[in-house]
Amino acid sequence: MNRTAAELNDEAADMVARFRSVFIHYPPHVSLHGRLDYLQKIGQRTRGEPQMGMRVLAPSGSGKSTAAKAYIDLVETRRPRTPEYVPVIKVDLERHTTSKKLMVLILEAFRDPYASYGNELTLKRRVLSCFERFGTELLIVDEVQHLNYRNGLRNDVTDTLKGMLDTGLVPIAFLGTDEALPMFRRNLQLNGRLLPPCDLQPLKARSGRDQKLFTGYVARLDQVLVDEGIFSQQSGLNEPEILAALFDVSKGVVGRVNRLMHAAIEVAVRRGATRLEIADLSWAVDAWAVEQSFIDHNPFRKRRHG
Repeated sequence: MNRTAAELNDEAADMVARFRSVFIHYPPHVSLHGRLDYLQKIGQRTRGEPQMGMRVLAPSGSGKSTAAKAYIDLVETRRPRTPEYVPVIKVDLERHTTSKKLMVLILEAFRDPYASYGNELTLKRRVLSCFERFGTELLIVDEVQHLNYRNGLRNDVTDTLKGMLDTGLVPIAFLGTDEALPMFRRNLQLNGRLLPPCDLQPLKARSGRDQKLFTGYVARLDQVLVDEGIFSQQSGLNEPEILAALFDVSKGVVGRVNRLMHAAIEVAVRRGATRLEIADLSWAVDAWAVEQSFIDHNPFRKRRHG
């Protein structure tokens, strides 16, 4: 029986959403969880004293934001968020975020219905009050490359962040791309408050260790497709030629492999497949990776017709 377009949309959307809901075990992401846990626990033991921060820089698509969300889920599984207790807050910055906008975003994360009302000083006082009232133990600031740190020393948001650490209320993890590196290099006073960086670098094709990390990630991803009932058979993604093509497309950034799968899963589900085929992966590279300028060629097409 032929399915309608709406039914195909429903099934494809369900399967992609199911895949996206799974945190795939990847040692660098698990290490990031460990460092976030350490930062949070330092804050618990030194509350009232100047707090520490941590830098986490990585290329776009590295999975740092997904790993941070998974860490929050893990914390809230152990100690659930309640109307009176918010253990971890995460804010996603917008371009050219100012100190005032940062305060608004934090208040919104606390679900403050009046987050945008007041001047910068009033908003900052309310933010600090929220940290104290809700017992918050960690603030994660994502997309820090969007901070408006070039707007002159008097308006430098990094000074605001250092001031927040100095209040002794909450440690801060700073997540962003390498575009944020000049910001950290510029403010040595902020750097003095930071733990050693936990940056996530792209995997290198010539490194045996990195090859094992990449192979392990792809193998676990393949198993997730079966475990979550998306496909009934494994797709053989760890075959050498497929691994080489996936590495070429992703340039060693595993989150890009994950995102490529969204497109491949959709097209495979729409045709009623029991597993991903090279044709699905090739279509996903053309439709997503090439169109989004992550790569200028299709390594799957080259292998099929080369």
